[in-house]
Amino acid sequence: MLRVLGEREAVAGVVRGRAVRLLMDEGEVGAEEAARLMGVALSRGTPPAEAAAWIEGFVGGGGGMLLVHDERLLGLVDTWLTGVPAEAFTDVLPLLRRTFAAYDPGVRRTLGELVRRGPGDRGDPVARGLTAPGFGAEPDTGRADAVRPVLRLLLGTATEEKSLTGVGV
Repeated sequence: MLRVLGEREAVAGVVRGRAVRLLMDEGEVGAEEAARLMGVALSRGTPPAEAAAWIEGFVGGGGGMLLVHDERLLGLVDTWLTGVPAEAFTDVLPLLRRTFAAYDPGVRRTLGELVRRGPGDRGDPVARGLTAPGFGAEPDTGRADAVRPVLRLLLGTATEEKSLTGVGV
């Protein structure tokens, strides 16, 4: 049903955009197919309000945090935007401005940094074999166990466990 909604022109743009994003999230639509659907939905022939609704449905929700944390979506938007011909760019800009203006300044700044770094520095770090400093592909139980006493103190559960077990944790 999501595929039908995502491809049917008679469906509201926000619903089509969200349907395509949900299909991507579930792995039912690949990045290439999502990019194709995005290109169709945001083409010059699409009325600006409808195109804005599509992009809002695709990347909307969560105040922009989805784009910050799911860089494949940001990459799709970035790839589409850099592929917009110069003469059509001024037509597209208000569509994006409408969506991104709703984001908090910190989110917009983070997105700007991610875009500035470029596609070579983005993407799924686990898929590329890279991880952020301090993060691994698998949980490190030794490091997690070392933090437990501090967390218990911060949460105020250390005294409860001490009274139950007779030993402080």
